[in-house]
Amino acid sequence: MKTILHLNAGVGWSATKPLCDTLSDIGYAICPNREHTTECNVLYYLYERKYRPVHAKYYWHTNHKKRKLDFVIKNTTLEWYIDYIKSHIVDSHKGVSDFSNSNTCLPAYFLKQIAPVLEDEFDVRVTTIWRNPVRRSYSQMSSRYYKKRNDIHEKYLDSISYWRSQLNSPSHLVPDYVEVYNNWSSAFKKVYPVIMEETWEDPSKLSDFLGVKIDKMSKNLYFPEQGTKMPQIKGLEHQWQSDMQDLTDDDLDYGRNKLEWLYENFKSKFHYIPDSWER
Repeated sequence: MKTILHLNAGVGWSATKPLCDTLSDIGYAICPNREHTTECNVLYYLYERKYRPVHAKYYWHTNHKKRKLDFVIKNTTLEWYIDYIKSHIVDSHKGVSDFSNSNTCLPAYFLKQIAPVLEDEFDVRVTTIWRNPVRRSYSQMSSRYYKKRNDIHEKYLDSISYWRSQLNSPSHLVPDYVEVYNNWSSAFKKVYPVIMEETWEDPSKLSDFLGVKIDKMSKNLYFPEQGTKMPQIKGLEHQWQSDMQDLTDDDLDYGRNKLEWLYENFKSKFHYIPDSWER
């Protein structure tokens, strides 16, 4: 029986880390180096090296080298990645996970190249994880506003006005959930779309996909939505520091109008829109 390699193609601010923690807590797939990060970003770097070498050089210096962690070597290969994953296999878990959000950016043609190699070595399982697009996009922009330089603060009075301005050109802000799913499902056999709100309410379908019972999902401050009322729990700073303001009904309507294309794409693919995304 092959060891499980669980790949997640997530979108940030969608509870990717709590999902990673859940899979580790139930003895399914351990998170390598979880004390530092859940994201090794190796597959994305491999893609960059092959198809975007100039940007790969920039990515190496601004991402991997800057973090000063041993997740990747400069001249990395897919074989190195396989060895890296295998080095984290433990008897207490069925496999190892890679929750790099950069996995979301991998195109179908690259995934089809690496899939046969990875599936020859591992039992590869893939999840995507998505949250209500309007609320997720605000959390991302609010977090960016919180961390940005003073020039951003001078131009925009608050995080909501900054978020609204970014929705005018959302391609860098909101990936097409369906495109991400199609890319991965075109290359790998076992792919499951996790709707964050539905899964934290009832993880039984995720349990069925994994083949491991989930009695309890790990703590996720984005469910239920609490905005600025999220408790400041140690270890979940990336969540409770994100929402600087509470979205009004007008804000929610504005965001929905700007991102209606994403909701419609989702409905065309999966034949419904999650109830929690309509509230």
